[in-house]
Amino acid sequence: MAKAGPKEHASRLPEIDPGRWRGEILGRCTVNFGHIVQPGEPRRSVEFTYMVMPAAFTGPGKRFVWPGAIMIFAPTPMQPETPDSGYLFATERLPSLHVSLSVTRAQFSDMLPRLEAGRLKDFRFAVETKVEETWPISSWGMSTDASDEAI
Repeated sequence: MAKAGPKEHASRLPEIDPGRWRGEILGRCTVNFGHIVQPGEPRRSVEFTYMVMPAAFTGPGKRFVWPGAIMIFAPTPMQPETPDSGYLFATERLPSLHVSLSVTRAQFSDMLPRLEAGRLKDFRFAVETKVEETWPISSWGMSTDASDEAI
């Protein structure tokens, strides 16, 4: 008698629904600083600054927790303006989500010491209907612990 082959389980990930999402910052974060010369005529020298935070995200009314990352970018002079606060996108090979946000240099500078102190904790954001391969984010907020210690 032949053995039955392994059962294939078609697991299906939940849909990415518009609405209010929650996130939790997990573990250590990285901050990246650099400078690059853009080719072309004329050549332009551009700095870049961004942070990456491992995170877990939960959609509206869902129990499924998505692993992923929050990436926050300070603008460069060559960065085009966008009408959105950021974007949510899914990876193709792994079941994970990523949030990309652009902030002002001043906001990035305000966040940096709180990030270094490990005080940025929860994250919330509003996701809109999918446009092409991303979901626009219309608003977001992040909390920090307030203590007696000066930052």
